[in-house]
Amino acid sequence: MAVPIWKDYFVSLGSVASQYFRLRVNNTTIYQGRAYRAASSGTLYVRINDICADYMSKKPAPVPYSAQSMQFPVSFKVQKSSNGSTWTDVETVAFNDDWSYDPNFDPSVHGMSFPITGRIDLRQMVWQTRYATGSVSAVFHYEGGGTQTVSVSPGSPGSNSAFADALRHAGYTQADVYIPSYETYGGKTLEYFTMGGVTYVVTKACPKYMLYYKNPFGGYDSLLLEGRVTETRTGERDQFVADYDNTKQTREGWTFSNELTRTFLCNTGLLTDEEAERMPYLLDSPDVYFVDLDAPSVEIPATIVTDSYQVQKHVNGAGMVNFQFEVAVAQKRYRR
Repeated sequence: MAVPIWKDYFVSLGSVASQYFRLRVNNTTIYQGRAYRAASSGTLYVRINDICADYMSKKPAPVPYSAQSMQFPVSFKVQKSSNGSTWTDVETVAFNDDWSYDPNFDPSVHGMSFPITGRIDLRQMVWQTRYATGSVSAVFHYEGGGTQTVSVSPGSPGSNSAFADALRHAGYTQADVYIPSYETYGGKTLEYFTMGGVTYVVTKACPKYMLYYKNPFGGYDSLLLEGRVTETRTGERDQFVADYDNTKQTREGWTFSNELTRTFLCNTGLLTDEEAERMPYLLDSPDVYFVDLDAPSVEIPATIVTDSYQVQKHVNGAGMVNFQFEVAVAQKRYRR
């Protein structure tokens, strides 16, 4: 079984005082260095999971993600050398892109998609990350009765967005369902559908915004922002003062350029205790995309600005809570 990348993994290089070592993926060296034995230890160990995590995340990417696609789990061959030229195999270890810190989690058993609410909009695309390869059945249920079952083949992300590149780079099977294609069936409107053990319920609230995000298990999920969302634009102006003639309507102060940052103060809407417990999947995520559902095919790279938050919930299950957090668009705009 593959090792979760969050878990420290030590490789023994023998009882020598120092040793060259390297990590290789598909016969390509991705790291090489020299390790020294601790004075208090009789054996030289190197911890490799942090090195492997850097390779697996590829952030910042020197080339587009689309050129760096990989298949998880990723196998790393560890080799050692006394002189840096002649290498001996030590062991091969496979890592999953799992940051859950849950020693009992197994993606092949538990799956990889855990949406916070499971609520979706009729305008969106639903992506579900799967550990297993091949197709998966989706069962669509319609208001007033009626179902249809569709075999969903692994998705083929486009090539013109950061989100598509991230999905391709994610290294697992991505099942995609374009909801507008299944909105009606036999004259009835889609109510919900199930796929891979997850239920997705259509909301009639028509929210304007949603987020795609990478969860700690290595999968991608989405969250509709069903509460109020307020946009703030902050400008940083580069200005200068010039000579002027006060007999004419000319300028003394000029704006050379204006650097604009867009942030959104988001409210989730009311969540159950179970949904609230999953909010850290989004708020701790390093990979987030902001979507205006009036243009659902445009996924804008974003970052979670909120540094701290309370995992609110009513233990007795009698109440519901709202999470408020700030998201910044990860692309500045310029006016000159």
